Amino acid sequence: MSRDETRPEERAGRLLDYLRRQINDRGAMAVLRCALSPSAAKRSLAWPLLAPMGRVGDPVIETVAGLFAYHPQEAGDGNIGTTCSLIQKEHQSFDGRFRRLLSCDREEICERVRPVILAAKSKGIPVNYEALFVDLSYWGDKVKARWARKYWAAAGAEKPVAALSETSP
Repeated sequence: MSRDETRPEERAGRLLDYLRRQINDRGAMAVLRCALSPSAAKRSLAWPLLAPMGRVGDPVIETVAGLFAYHPQEAGDGNIGTTCSLIQKEHQSFDGRFRRLLSCDREEICERVRPVILAAKSKGIPVNYEALFVDLSYWGDKVKARWARKYWAAAGAEKPVAALSETSP
């Protein structure tokens, strides 16, 4: 089986192992941040470092690598729903941003997840990058539902049931 045919779970593990080895190389981390640039010329600066990880120009690889280079603090479990619920505890207007994230299609999710990770960085909230890689690879209704369950389960645990029914139409 070639590298391009491996499952996203395996590719995520390989990518994150590689990124963890680069964490103390400030030059490599700076180059990897270029993977998030909207400019193809600047984004291509990261390709020599990312080429061994899979297809050059793969938006999921570029997104996860670039975000890790910005905020390498990792969580061992959860997903972006978990991360967003932790951000929302400190930033009450975050609910709308999370809802917009869930409305993204495959073409825009990689771009829209970036501000979420930058918000997590500003709050010191770790991110499960392996789960993010897999979720972006399989992006669709099932992934959106998993994120929503994690987000609203954590938020709902803090509100009494009576308070939830009072806010419902």
